[in-house]
Amino acid sequence: MNQDSTVTINRAQHDKKNSAEWEIAETWSKFLYPFLFTHRLKPHIHSCGQDFAEALVADPKHPDVWVETAFQPRELENMLPYVKEYLQLPTNHQRFEMSSASVDPNALFVFSSHSGRPLAFHITDIVLHVFFNGVACLAIDVRPVAEPPSSLTIEDVEWVNAQLASLVRDTPFQLVDQDNWARHPNHFSIANICRERQQLTMRELIDDLLASFYSPDSLLMLTPMADRFLPIYGALLLRPSDRANTETLDEQFFEFAQHHLTILRKTFTPNNISTFSQIHLEDSSHHYMPYHNVIHSQSLDGGFILAYDNGLHHFSGSPARAMESFRTSYFYMMLIPFHQRLSILRYAMAAAHAGLSRERGAELRKLREEIYDFTSRCYFSQASVSEERNHIYQRWQHEFHVVRMYNDLKEEVHDIDNYLADLERERENELRDKAVRRDSRNMQLFGLVTLIFLPVTLLLYAIPDIPILNRWINFSHFPLRSLAVVLGMVAFVITLLLAIFRYLRRGRRTLDRFK
Repeated sequence: MNQDSTVTINRAQHDKKNSAEWEIAETWSKFLYPFLFTHRLKPHIHSCGQDFAEALVADPKHPDVWVETAFQPRELENMLPYVKEYLQLPTNHQRFEMSSASVDPNALFVFSSHSGRPLAFHITDIVLHVFFNGVACLAIDVRPVAEPPSSLTIEDVEWVNAQLASLVRDTPFQLVDQDNWARHPNHFSIANICRERQQLTMRELIDDLLASFYSPDSLLMLTPMADRFLPIYGALLLRPSDRANTETLDEQFFEFAQHHLTILRKTFTPNNISTFSQIHLEDSSHHYMPYHNVIHSQSLDGGFILAYDNGLHHFSGSPARAMESFRTSYFYMMLIPFHQRLSILRYAMAAAHAGLSRERGAELRKLREEIYDFTSRCYFSQASVSEERNHIYQRWQHEFHVVRMYNDLKEEVHDIDNYLADLERERENELRDKAVRRDSRNMQLFGLVTLIFLPVTLLLYAIPDIPILNRWINFSHFPLRSLAVVLGMVAFVITLLLAIFRYLRRGRRTLDRFK
């Protein structure tokens, strides 16, 4: 047996021994599907979230599938007042939950392609978050289960998360028919869809969820922001199988986290781990340990919270209050920076498209107003009165590169301001030059006309006082001769006017040629 095989066996034995010291008390995972939407008749980003929500609720195909749900006070605990207001105001953010009849939280799904024992899970909750600027996020809650519950292992959780998060693998799962959950054969539900098709994949499930309010010919246009892997946010609560030696629990927990926390976050199975995902627990930029029994793991692909029951009331019981807090208020510490990141990407895309438009000046002005509106509404530097949660919020901002992207966006807005100011100055200069040229031509024309008609006017006034002119222009005595003289004068004036107009036209053509 070579050295690599020996190392692999020793590692497997160590993992098995390490896993045997802990039991999984509770776990859940949220799989996030972010996307952008626009309204075909209202292409501007500003306030299109309400148009989306109205189309969502008024969809006649599947009524009563999505229900707008108000926040409970405990969900937004320890948040700063303006952050609470932002999440609760319908003009900023709306939260829709899929009805229990459509989700069927008791329905059991199982992977049929796993080489070992069948791995089952429940889809317990599906929530759609709609933000005012056209950013939306679909959150699918999944809970792995085992029979008996104590037989669920960390490897099972890792495998389920890896298969569901990967849109590339498209691992199929099937419905396990049971008699202990209500069936609604004529209602839109995940269980009914899975039963009709025999099996589903996560990509097909997302398509079906989106189809409940979207179709290619609808007024809504969707742009997905996840192609290969879904960002994941989850939590796992451990309980020591033997509480006799409580002095070494922290050390055992830290050792357990070193072997599993990275994989939970990266959604890779142990035999498919990549070099990039091998981040050590000591790397404080990706791991945060506010308490000795809780570790927050954060990355661009998502995050996972690993905790163990240390005997305190907050971590005991079923369900544990800590897990519900991780699922709600801590999740929003991640969702808001995620929304900020997607928003900045959206504005950057809109700026690129506006630069190619014929009406780019007007579109860039509108986009500038929308970016300023985003800044005033939801670009928070702090989110919580709790130092721990506020630190987690800022870590998520750092992990999603929000601050750097926002600074780049501000520079882009500054460039847009300069560009629009240059356009305005050029337009004003052009209008001023046109006005000067027009006034100059008018003055020239007025001077020439005055020069022409002034001698004629003086001549007409001088006719009665000058005898010689009176003899030549006297219609009572010499009508024919007088008419000939007057016609000659008129012809002379017309000839001069034609010469002047021809000169002005030639000057205008020369000016246009040199523009």
